[in-house]
Amino acid sequence: MDLRFDPDDEAYRQRLRAWLTANVDDSVRRRPRDRDEAVRAAREWQRHLYEAGYVGLAWPREYGGQEESVTRQVIVAEELARASAPPLLNAVGLGILGPTLLAHGTEEQKRRFLPRILTAEELWCQGFSEPEAGSDLAALRTRAVLDGDTFVVSGQKVWTSLGPVADWVFLLARTDPEAPKREGLSFLLCPMSTSGITVVPLRNAAGGLHFSEVFFDDVRIPAHLLVGELHGGWRVARSTLDHERSGLAGLVDLERTLRRLWRLAGGCPGPDERPAVEDRAVRRDLAQRWTEVEALRHLGYRTLTAQLSGRDPGPEAAVGKLFASELRQHLMRTALAIEGPLAQLGRRSPHVPDRGRWQVGYLDSLAHTIGGGTSEVMRNVIAERVLHLPRSVEDA
Repeated sequence: MDLRFDPDDEAYRQRLRAWLTANVDDSVRRRPRDRDEAVRAAREWQRHLYEAGYVGLAWPREYGGQEESVTRQVIVAEELARASAPPLLNAVGLGILGPTLLAHGTEEQKRRFLPRILTAEELWCQGFSEPEAGSDLAALRTRAVLDGDTFVVSGQKVWTSLGPVADWVFLLARTDPEAPKREGLSFLLCPMSTSGITVVPLRNAAGGLHFSEVFFDDVRIPAHLLVGELHGGWRVARSTLDHERSGLAGLVDLERTLRRLWRLAGGCPGPDERPAVEDRAVRRDLAQRWTEVEALRHLGYRTLTAQLSGRDPGPEAAVGKLFASELRQHLMRTALAIEGPLAQLGRRSPHVPDRGRWQVGYLDSLAHTIGGGTSEVMRNVIAERVLHLPRSVEDA
């Protein structure tokens, strides 16, 4: 496998770097403290990127995309992270729902929703997990009853990212309660402004309000917002989850975290008061983390090669999701070990290194091995769908 980018792609990378140098400075990187102002700024940044031709790289032009290669989409993701540019606010729409609509949506749905996802005109959240249906998603209980040309939805979703600010939600609901649990689900789109929807923010261990609960109380959704076939939502959801777990997403962010970790080791004192980076055990841990980042890069290139060949990410994407989420935790644990006793300080302490970045990062990293499928579920997916090992007696 040739892991080098061709000359045209490298020239594209250099043009992108020049654009980022001219358009990304501290005023762009700085996030407003007020939530509404932060959302407004993030929408403007994504639209600015889109107008420059750097959003929707691999999407068809007829739906607002650029019809560039998947390789250039990866280059853009890498360079945005290396420039410390603000993240794209509509990541759920761009990375999960958009590819799902391209694969399963009607022509009307594609033309209606895809352009507005690209410009961040409409923000999306995902309504999958429920209080008793997280890892076992097919056990969900939210009901959708077809009443003429309208679905009437009742139930509860939880761990909904961007729930308080999203304009739309895509959700799974049970439309046939008599069918086996994976065969009676449907995939629906719904405006968050619809009567009967209540959003309750959830504060996480790091103090953030990234997640929320979403309650549906006889919410009426027009039937034309069904994606795929009635009762065929599990097939659509499987495709959605494969896209959520696929590709090189997050790799450059992990690279950047590793560089910060090296700087931390150079500035924190070790047991003998010398910089921690001079300690052999610390250098060994840093080298191990670097090896793991490089392994993830080559795993991502393998997935990219499959996509360039016209294949969907498929169950192999579970390998990347598992490795990346656990690597993030390894990086944070290494950072706290380097900080030593200072790791016990809160982020508001004047003595905490990096303004408490690593303490908050550690708490946040715990969610990465849960969201999008727990590590245990990922290992089952890899065992059954990649290695083709037999299922357990209980599941057979």
